[in-house]
Amino acid sequence: MFCTITDATHWQVRGTPYNTGDGFALAKAVGAKFTGDWAGCHSTAWDANAAANAGERNLTNQYTKSGYPLGIMVNANGVRFVDEGEDYRNYTYAKFGRAILNQPGGFAFQIWDSQVIASLRKEEYGEDVVEKIFASTVQELAEKLAPKGMTDKECFLMTLKEFNEAVYNHRDEHPYLQWDPAVKDGLSTQSKTKQLTLPKSNWALPLNVPPFMAVKVACGVTFTFGGLAIDPQSAAVLREGGRMIPGLFCTGEMVGGLFFNNYPGGSGLTAGAVFGIKAGQSAARMM
Repeated sequence: MFCTITDATHWQVRGTPYNTGDGFALAKAVGAKFTGDWAGCHSTAWDANAAANAGERNLTNQYTKSGYPLGIMVNANGVRFVDEGEDYRNYTYAKFGRAILNQPGGFAFQIWDSQVIASLRKEEYGEDVVEKIFASTVQELAEKLAPKGMTDKECFLMTLKEFNEAVYNHRDEHPYLQWDPAVKDGLSTQSKTKQLTLPKSNWALPLNVPPFMAVKVACGVTFTFGGLAIDPQSAAVLREGGRMIPGLFCTGEMVGGLFFNNYPGGSGLTAGAVFGIKAGQSAARMM
């Protein structure tokens, strides 16, 4: 057993369900060295209603739920657990997907109001794509989320109240700032008069214009960050002592030591291309 991520029962497979670790088992049998962040993973907010092994390439973008920077995310207790506006989505989705896995029950709710619903990606949030829960008041939304796993409706309502108050206070101090999801707009929950323990650093709008909408999300795991140790020049797999294993090369998601705790979008493709070329060239030199 190589992976040490806890609460694996709450995972949903975003990558291929046929990626079962056979390559690692074969490498281990010939003395390969394992390295990297085995407690971390590439993941994303994922449709909680998707099948547990729905790692189908043509549905990946449909099941991904990346609209959290436009709203807030709360766990089953009605508590926010990430700074939704910390950075652009491409720099937060992997670690926020992992954060969802750590929440009670391994799920969360993404919440928006009508100010931003039309800005959500249709591929992810369009009709017949995901179950959307609508309500004309936040109290009604709390009632509708209870059967979906919301265990503390009062805490949820308090979270929304405090969030809105913090946004209003910041706006009063910075009336010139304009909401703009294309840039880090500085619209925050942190003012001189009120600061949340967990801020929203950008794109903070009050949730106050009905209808309100919620989507239930889980953690969709693509791959773990742990993997095989390789020589960076040749992509040859290393033994525990550091010597290269003749004729064994590694690239792609099986390479360990590249990512820790987080993952910038697209970097795995870049790494796969770079080390893929190195592995191919190294193998060709053996011919």
